[in-house]
Amino acid sequence: MLTIMSCQGRKKNSIWTPNVCFVNSKNVRIHASPSENILLLVFPNGTVWLNYRVSLMGPCFLDLSLFPMDVQQCNLVFESYSYNSAEVNIVWRDWEPVSIPDPNAKRLPDFELLSHANTKFTLLYTAGLWDQLEVIFKFRRLYGFYILQAYMPTYLSVFISWIAFWIQTSALPARITLGVSSLMALTFQFGNVVKNLPRVSYVKALDIWMFGCMGFIFLSLVELVVVGFFDKLESRRRRTRRTKDYMLVHSDSEQQWLSRMPSRTMPQEMLGGDCRTTSSIGMRLSNGSITSPRMQCSKPKKVNKIDEGRIISGEFIDDVSAKLFPAMFLAFNLFYWFYYIGLSVSRP
Repeated sequence: MLTIMSCQGRKKNSIWTPNVCFVNSKNVRIHASPSENILLLVFPNGTVWLNYRVSLMGPCFLDLSLFPMDVQQCNLVFESYSYNSAEVNIVWRDWEPVSIPDPNAKRLPDFELLSHANTKFTLLYTAGLWDQLEVIFKFRRLYGFYILQAYMPTYLSVFISWIAFWIQTSALPARITLGVSSLMALTFQFGNVVKNLPRVSYVKALDIWMFGCMGFIFLSLVELVVVGFFDKLESRRRRTRRTKDYMLVHSDSEQQWLSRMPSRTMPQEMLGGDCRTTSSIGMRLSNGSITSPRMQCSKPKKVNKIDEGRIISGEFIDDVSAKLFPAMFLAFNLFYWFYYIGLSVSRP
């Protein structure tokens, strides 16, 4: 009775093999512990089973436009390096062509294996047609690490920049320190994340997030400038109002003094208002004394105060910003997460 013959790995040099290779591999290594891990079986019908335990490094053409919520595909291509399709026909086996013994025991730290597929096609070379077998692996990036290391610190930086809205408008140094410190911390955090990524010429999802957060912090600094400008205008209005009130009070006192002076002793240039004498001749009093005519002056018309209307103050701008900035940031978050997570799920 014929049985399956198990041979040592070194016997493979005595048996014809199709010389299958990984076409797109960068580096391939056969495990040796201590001898090469090769399984060689010969069946009674002449079938030869040759199995290698190898480690290889293959290319993956990454599209990082959705990073860190991206889905990537990597492929491996097999073909006979020595024989074309006229001499060797390479096919996938009918049962379980690609098998992963225990997917849960082979978890990747940064990716999750979603699916795998296998195909066969023929490629034309100068020397003829070659059969090629391709296996495609689909991976989804696990972005929990980036939530903790990139997104959460940016949330804190943006929130810290909003504390300035509740600080008194006169405390400009404290408000400037908060805004600038938040912007510098966010820029430093962005640099730490980007330096570990490939240099690509297109915008990634993480770039959109970082630049959006930088924009909110920058707008908080612009709000600080606007608050300072309107506070400066308000201070100028107060000084102008105090000056005019002082001038009006001083003018009233002067007119009262001028109205009591005889007209003949009062120079014409001192008459600030519309002055006239009470009588063209003097009046004889009951005691026999004669009074001289007096000048009666009407008060000069008061200058109307500036019609200020509704004055926009720095505190009013802070109150509006304290409500507007969180609402805008919430809208930005809803758009960002729904858009990019939706694209990540819909990618084939």
